[in-house]
Amino acid sequence: MASDASLYDWRWMIRSALKGFWLILAGGVLCGALALAYVSLRPALYTASAVLNITNLRLTTSGEDAFFTESQFDPTFLETQIETIGSTPVLSNVIQTLKLGEPDALDQQGALKALRGGLAIQRLGQSNLVEIRYTSGTPQHAATVANEVARAYMAKQESDRAEAVQSASGWLRDRLREAGPKAQVMSAATPPVDKSNPRGLVIIALAGIVGGAAGFVAALTLAFLDRSFRRTDQLTSAVGVECFGVIPNVQHDHASSKQGSPALLSEIASRPGTPEWQTLRLASVAILPLAATPHMRSLGVTSALPGEGKTVLAANLALHIAQMGKRALLVDAQSYRPELSKSMEYANRRGLVDYIEGRESDLKALIVQDTRTGLDTLPYGQAGKAPGMLWAGRMEHLLNQAAAYDLVVFDLPALDAAGDLRASARFIDSFVLVVEAGRVSDEALSVALSATPPVWEKLVGSILNRCDPQPVFKWLPTFGR
Repeated sequence: MASDASLYDWRWMIRSALKGFWLILAGGVLCGALALAYVSLRPALYTASAVLNITNLRLTTSGEDAFFTESQFDPTFLETQIETIGSTPVLSNVIQTLKLGEPDALDQQGALKALRGGLAIQRLGQSNLVEIRYTSGTPQHAATVANEVARAYMAKQESDRAEAVQSASGWLRDRLREAGPKAQVMSAATPPVDKSNPRGLVIIALAGIVGGAAGFVAALTLAFLDRSFRRTDQLTSAVGVECFGVIPNVQHDHASSKQGSPALLSEIASRPGTPEWQTLRLASVAILPLAATPHMRSLGVTSALPGEGKTVLAANLALHIAQMGKRALLVDAQSYRPELSKSMEYANRRGLVDYIEGRESDLKALIVQDTRTGLDTLPYGQAGKAPGMLWAGRMEHLLNQAAAYDLVVFDLPALDAAGDLRASARFIDSFVLVVEAGRVSDEALSVALSATPPVWEKLVGSILNRCDPQPVFKWLPTFGR
């Protein structure tokens, strides 16, 4: 059985491949389309072949004056003859005979290079047979060149043999003409009927595979370079506190908003046992024992960047705590974008800023109880002073008046509002950090937390939001959690 580490690596590779599926698909389709264009536009090629039987006959004596010839085996003989067939003298003869080039030397070199480009010479198995193949754009030309190369080679054999016997005595000359390399045409080249181009489907398939493989490598590279958070263990390692779990993307329940509930509030509450419900339950179970102590009665929910879904989670967390039989107060403390009040249609009501600015001293008069869920909410109200005035002396009075609640949950700005977060840490006992999966990098989160040390010190947990589970991994074991 493979080790846990190796399984984890395979999980990462499979996860990265699925995440980059469209990149893999695009690479395969692109390369396949290019291959299709090449197959459609490439010129037709035809290959003709001639086969020679090449033997080596040597002169041997028996007695004093009896002479005869016999074949001798030499492992290097055929290799030498193959090199001779493709030699410049033989091919130059072919070029001259077929008029493949002009008389000038430069054109002769070009014709020689072109001839060698279409020529292939090989031994057939362990026999004495040598195949001469030539590929051309027309069947007739391919057969003509292959046959002419065979003829030019045999002509060179005869020429070399005739030159070798010139120095021999007259009675030996006739016998020597039969010795040495001799070639016999076993099959002459004929114009081929079928094209010799590689099959188009094979080329397209191989191109698609290569493109898909390139896309796979690109997907792994992008996944390796991706420093954003995708798993709970990554977030735990970066923040240094427990990650309560993941919240998948949940469809917005517009009906809930129209009935006075925050977005997604009734959706999560009506589906116990779902991943998002279990995450909120884990967070509630972890936070409530701390809330029972005198030093922890308030909780701030913030995020790394704006728009990561912390408002929805703050509302759902408060509701979940209330459904566990505890008294929870949800406070909209987003000075710049009071989305909670807007989503609950409390935008025009008096609220937090009215209390902070002294226009209302009775906190109970500002709290709104949702008729459907029973959740108590303190809207933001209408701002009359700078947002920084929220975290002033009257915030302490507000918390004292809210002492009847087991926990006060504040929906706060993101960490980029470092000044507001630092000021809020004077009054808020603990914080929960919401991070959207795949959006913020570990370096960016570390910088944001470093700018707000009081918040980082009071973090009790984090939640990875909008992280869709991948069903393909449900059958795999989970590591590092």
